Amino acid sequence: MIKAVIFDMGGVILDLDMPRCIRNFKERAGFSDIKTYLDVYHQKGFISDLEEGLIDESEFYEECLRHCTKDATADDIKFCFNSLVAGANLDIIRQIILLSKDYPLFILSNNNPVCLKHEMEILDKQGVSGCFREFFFSFRLKMLKPGREIFDEVVRRTGFLPEEILFVDDSIANVEGARAAGLNAVRYKKGDDILAKYNLSLS
Repeated sequence: MIKAVIFDMGGVILDLDMPRCIRNFKERAGFSDIKTYLDVYHQKGFISDLEEGLIDESEFYEECLRHCTKDATADDIKFCFNSLVAGANLDIIRQIILLSKDYPLFILSNNNPVCLKHEMEILDKQGVSGCFREFFFSFRLKMLKPGREIFDEVVRRTGFLPEEILFVDDSIANVEGARAAGLNAVRYKKGDDILAKYNLSLS
């Protein structure tokens, strides 16, 4: 029986626009090989290190600017990185509001300190920040999905058993990682009705 739901953030609660982000990095900052590091599901190199908490924000900017034109600034980098987020997925926002009345909700996201403020402002604007009992971000936990350890730690912190949790993510690798840790994990596709598809009851 499902007693709690954990949502991924990017690609589920927030819509992403990877082509726009890559274009901005190339045109505004001159970061021509940005595609080597940016991915819809799992980042690479120093961007992955940022999400895992292995480097801090200032170290990220320093490394990023090495790939850019000489006149590029940290503000340019922040603008480009934040342009990855296209806005809220209003369909999921509606479902979250309904679910929050009957289920404890959590967020587990591979995330970083550069984009987080912008992302949280979007959730605040939609009025759903308060729907979540706790937020789990990779750079704070110093672990990344789909590693087993991050799921084990998050399950421990929620206070629920793995089999009592539904985990919703758009990455098949993350879904498989969650299933290996004993969670009920499902891959989200745009337009999915979480309540109906996974038979979640509301009072």
